[in-house]
Amino acid sequence: MIKQIILVCLVAVFAYYAGAKGLTMAKVMDWFDEREVTQTIEDVLNKTIEIAEKNKIAEKTDGVIDSLKD
Repeated sequence: MIKQIILVCLVAVFAYYAGAKGLTMAKVMDWFDEREVTQTIEDVLNKTIEIAEKNKIAEKTDGVIDSLKD
């Protein structure tokens, strides 16, 4: 119960701070675009798949890796 209260308080503080600073979804999306976060996540995922294929783990999880590649 205490963890939930702390979480709610943290969310409320973040929301208040974001509103006070004029933070909007457009600004957040621009920040992600500038930092190329999505490209970094994609690169990490591709590297993980390469490592899995190299270590022959791909044979056991063939369907999962194929679905991630698409």
